Amino acid sequence: MYKKKTCAQFITDNWISLVPYIIFLLITLIMAVIHPGTLGMRWMANKSDAAFSLVLVSVGQTFPLITGGFDLSVGGIICVTNSILAVYMGDSAAGIILWTVICVLIGAGIGVFNGFVIAKTNIQPFIVTLATQSACLGTALLILKIDGGRVAGSFISVLLFRIAGFPVSIFLIALIVIWWLYVKHTKCGMALYAIGSDEKAAHLNGISLLKTKVLAYGISGSFAALAGIFRTAHVASGSPTAGASFVMTSISAAVIGGTAITGGSGGVIGSIVGAFIIRSITDLLVFMRVSSYWTLLVQGLLLVFAVALTSYAKLRRKGTVAQ
Repeated sequence: MYKKKTCAQFITDNWISLVPYIIFLLITLIMAVIHPGTLGMRWMANKSDAAFSLVLVSVGQTFPLITGGFDLSVGGIICVTNSILAVYMGDSAAGIILWTVICVLIGAGIGVFNGFVIAKTNIQPFIVTLATQSACLGTALLILKIDGGRVAGSFISVLLFRIAGFPVSIFLIALIVIWWLYVKHTKCGMALYAIGSDEKAAHLNGISLLKTKVLAYGISGSFAALAGIFRTAHVASGSPTAGASFVMTSISAAVIGGTAITGGSGGVIGSIVGAFIIRSITDLLVFMRVSSYWTLLVQGLLLVFAVALTSYAKLRRKGTVAQ
């Protein structure tokens, strides 16, 4: 007979997956104590907008990571989309919509190309996505040689709009969470986890490696393009190097959020929390009057901690360590 778990038993069985949420809660509480205005609506709205580009690219990065790969091209996609919009969108509604759609299609196309090559040739994702990253960076520099360009005011207004004090980014994050809760239970969602857990076994069970990897990298490229689009509005400028810092931070956010770097576990919600943790570290250090140079060190230590936790969780599932 099925025995219902108590709250204590649930926490005991799932404490590792709860760690990112606890870390984020502790950071928020510490900032609230040091700086009482932290939990104000205006501050939280601004932080949501500031973190949203990283949230988007981290969500996309989660899909290749679940399959056991990763996507280095996301930084280049952000550079290209940011540069294209700053140069070509203009002021008309038709132009803004057209170039926004083109940017999403470019991101999706690059992602699909990555997934196809990785699945068909068995070349390591590091090599394939590094190559497309380099190609994208070169293209961005051809489009926009220096930071600048012109971003339409209406474009900025739409993406940074406030509804009853809440930013559009908050509602979009909620939609992403709802979308993920549906996707993870679909056949495609379960195929992602199956390939990440054991690619050979997944293939023998009839799962298409080609379709699943094309889907994973296509989603990653699409979300990277969306991150570039939102960054264009948030910064109100273009930059051919805008995405350089997003490559490792997106992987870090996903891993800190509980996605195993070896594949087979994790999810989008954790990656969203991981993105907010990374963006909150800088604010916490500022509030504590600690040099911002410590930011990368703290992020690195958190990443090591997260990798150790996910490795320990895998060992527990295999029964090779005492529970």
